[in-house]
Amino acid sequence: MIRGISFFLFLLISINLFADKNKNFNKNEIKFIKELYRSERYFDCIAEIGKLQFTERNSELEYFKYINYYLAEQYSTVIFNYKVDLSSDEMRYNSLFLISGSYFKKGMYHESCEILKDIEYNKLPKDLVFTMFLRRVEPLTLLGDSANIKDEIYKSELLISDDLNFVKLREALELYNKAGLKSKECSAIMSAIIPGSGQIYSGYYIDGIISFLSVAACAAGGLYMYEKGHKGVSYTLFFFSGLFYGGNIYSAYNAAEKGNYKTLQDRYKSITSQYGQYNPGEYIDIERVFY
Repeated sequence: MIRGISFFLFLLISINLFADKNKNFNKNEIKFIKELYRSERYFDCIAEIGKLQFTERNSELEYFKYINYYLAEQYSTVIFNYKVDLSSDEMRYNSLFLISGSYFKKGMYHESCEILKDIEYNKLPKDLVFTMFLRRVEPLTLLGDSANIKDEIYKSELLISDDLNFVKLREALELYNKAGLKSKECSAIMSAIIPGSGQIYSGYYIDGIISFLSVAACAAGGLYMYEKGHKGVSYTLFFFSGLFYGGNIYSAYNAAEKGNYKTLQDRYKSITSQYGQYNPGEYIDIERVFY
């Protein structure tokens, strides 16, 4: 009987000691994780979170771990391993932003749009509507998708028409739509008719002048040599004129594409300079993660 009581007391004391030891470990580990995160040592932070998850598991801790993957530029890890958290509306939206933002960073703009497209603005908390609008139009801006941008404006403006940030962004987006982009096909056709004109249409004036002069000079030189009886030289010049002519058409197509890319990048930079880039750390209270 005495032995049984003694064993029971020993077991109880051991459990309490283990619990206290585990509690102290967790407390020190949490403090260390916070220091790593604030020092931007994201890979070390991920490793320590993994240790903590042996004893503590919750959706916010998991989300916090994948925030660190995102900040460490491990976007593919987020895309392929992190699942949408449905434990609450807040975590659902946060996790969707994180996955969409990872696709965005990978340059997969269509996929970034797909992640967020089914969320209805009128079911969002009022303070999240503009954020959702911003996150949706970012990839659309880089895609030059003015039709879907217009649709996003239409679907959201009734809810946040009095939001100054929304009004300013809407005006900028509508201005972009009016300015439009250069047609690559039109640029190529223009240079097929008048060498260099497609490059000039796309805003590359020096390239356009060089293209025109290279084609015209070789063609004029070929004619001149032909009239002088130097047929071999004239055919060579005609060959190079044709070569430059074909290259000029290809160059015009590329000039429009390059010009459009620069225009879209400038538009995106203009948006981020006003409203900032997506930062998942802004959507979580690190103190709440551990308590």
